[in-house]
Amino acid sequence: MMGWYQIISFVFTNGLRIFLCLYLVMVVLKLSGDRKRVGVLSACTAVFITMLSCLPIPQIFIAGAEIIIIMLFIRRKFKAELRMILFLTFFYEITVALWEFIISASLGIIFRSEGFLDRNMPEYMAAVWIVRGLMYGIAFLAVKASEGRNRIISSVAVAGLFGVIFLSGQSTITISDEQMTTWIIFSMLILVAIQFFYRTRQYEMEKKIAYLEKEKNALLMRDYQLLKDTYAANAKLFHDFHNHIEALYRYLEKDRTAEAVQYLESLRSPIEAVTQHFWVGDEAVDYLINSKLTLAASREIQVNCNIEYPQHTNIRSVDLVTILGNLLDNAFEAVDGTEGNLRFINLIVRRINEMLVIKVENGCNATPAEAGGDLQTSKTDKTLHGWGLQSVRTAAERYDGIIETEYSNHTFRAVVTLSFEAVKA
Repeated sequence: MMGWYQIISFVFTNGLRIFLCLYLVMVVLKLSGDRKRVGVLSACTAVFITMLSCLPIPQIFIAGAEIIIIMLFIRRKFKAELRMILFLTFFYEITVALWEFIISASLGIIFRSEGFLDRNMPEYMAAVWIVRGLMYGIAFLAVKASEGRNRIISSVAVAGLFGVIFLSGQSTITISDEQMTTWIIFSMLILVAIQFFYRTRQYEMEKKIAYLEKEKNALLMRDYQLLKDTYAANAKLFHDFHNHIEALYRYLEKDRTAEAVQYLESLRSPIEAVTQHFWVGDEAVDYLINSKLTLAASREIQVNCNIEYPQHTNIRSVDLVTILGNLLDNAFEAVDGTEGNLRFINLIVRRINEMLVIKVENGCNATPAEAGGDLQTSKTDKTLHGWGLQSVRTAAERYDGIIETEYSNHTFRAVVTLSFEAVKA
């Protein structure tokens, strides 16, 4: 039976362990959530797990109950994939248990006491608190050194394997061969699981990048084809422009004003279709924006543009077209389902020092659907759509950029911020 000091200690240590587990899953799966809610859940779960620990229940069932609670919370809150949640939570629990064994056994060797290995003894809590301190320090380092996070986690796994191997050769305290064999297998399994996880994530990332590149190229081809068709359809108009001038001159010379006006009216629409209203200095971007303006006019969508684009930067045209094209495509998709004063799109491009801010606002009937922290497309075919913001995010990350979205008062806003460098012309 645990004493009151052990119960209090277990509540705090379990709470910290569960909180770090939730934090690990959220970071790895790139989920955003309320830290206060996560903290409250960690405290409640810690109390529940501590109560179970006071009962004659095998430790494996207690760990299983903790994993189930964490899985249900993350699944309900973020709609994340259960398979990945189970994988991360399971190996996190094994790693924590492994290090509690390594530290407690090491303290037992130093102080020549086997009481450190008994969970019911006060000495055992010293090892638990040391492990929690190490966990907090590792989490702090992982947050500060995001680029070296993989190396830190791999180092923990490798150190755990060497720690168990060291303990298997000592003779100061008694550890059964069965227990040592179990921990050696677990330590090797943790190392293999981490490598498998990295390889799987790398494969998924490469697969996603390849798909995004394919989607980006398809979008570019579609926009360029639209422009090509527009200009090709009106090429004859400009080629025969002197003939049109001559025809108008003959009408006016004979005071046939009505026929001249009708002739001009027939020429005005195709001329407006190829007239560019905005020039930012990047030919591809100019074509894209003006083609979208033409499309908006045909759908009776009000578009307001306010563009201040810096010249001679390291931002590639293909990335800028990807960002603008996808944001505007999403805006058109949302506006198509609206009526009245919600049929609007605002495009704002601003330079702030060495930052480029791109903001697209559009009318929207309802709050966009989300799943796992990502916006979901409203189109029926989910396999071919819904990649727009991911394409934007991939392009923005090349310039240490971010994308933020917001919905309020029937207006959806997407803001992309890019860092750029000036280059010589």
